[in-house]
Amino acid sequence: MTTFDQMESTAGVAAIGTAYDTGKVVTLQYIRFGRQQINVHASMLEVQLSNMSNVTKLYATLSRDAAGDNILMTETRTDLQTGITTNTKGCGLYRMDVIIRDIQDKTLYLHVRTNTGTCNVDSASLTYSC
Repeated sequence: MTTFDQMESTAGVAAIGTAYDTGKVVTLQYIRFGRQQINVHASMLEVQLSNMSNVTKLYATLSRDAAGDNILMTETRTDLQTGITTNTKGCGLYRMDVIIRDIQDKTLYLHVRTNTGTCNVDSASLTYSC
């Protein structure tokens, strides 16, 4: 039987623009168990946004380091879905089918940029099976 779990962001990031900025990295942490290193089968990355201004696409990459040099998911783009009643809130979803090995210190780093305009990342989560 497959067990699903999530790595979750501990804080959001404001004013995401059209270029990657290592000062605006979103930290995803595994907080369930005390293991120092884990291997997961990732299935979906969800990014919740607010203060969307003229943005329709979100580019994302995952890395093992905050500087974004040890990449484990190459740049991927998704169309954004805005809220039904609030067009400044939205979400980007990335379907994944990848085994991520040797996640050190139970932390991954999400780097995001927009196609145009700006937005804030309110939260992010990586769903995976063990």
